[in-house]
Amino acid sequence: MGSRSIDMQCWKCGAELKHLLLPFSRYEECNVCKTDLHACLACLHYAPNLSDACEEDRADFILDKDKANFCDYFRVNTKAYQKQENTAASEARSKLAALFGEELPEADETAEQSPQSDADRALAKLKRLFGDEE
Repeated sequence: MGSRSIDMQCWKCGAELKHLLLPFSRYEECNVCKTDLHACLACLHYAPNLSDACEEDRADFILDKDKANFCDYFRVNTKAYQKQENTAASEARSKLAALFGEELPEADETAEQSPQSDADRALAKLKRLFGDEE
């Protein structure tokens, strides 16, 4: 029996993940944000409206839905990513920016950029600060 591969989006950051081998290892993680992929939030059986958040009746209860687990019923949901619209957080950011006389970047610009690591964002911020933009 040979392995097969799939393409999917990370359930947390939305990064496109190509040619992932199935079956997933418990230790499989996103190469962009390093989050666990063998987690309830990336499973086809995940249903947040149910009391145990799982449509599979025989599955054991998993407390941390975003952490790797040993569930035997795990099935990859290739479209598990759902962009979070956090209006309270954006409103707070805009009020803070207004308080200090700064402008927020447009939401469309941020969405079009590819996901960056914290180190890449910090480096870009330093370059802007010291005028070393290329």
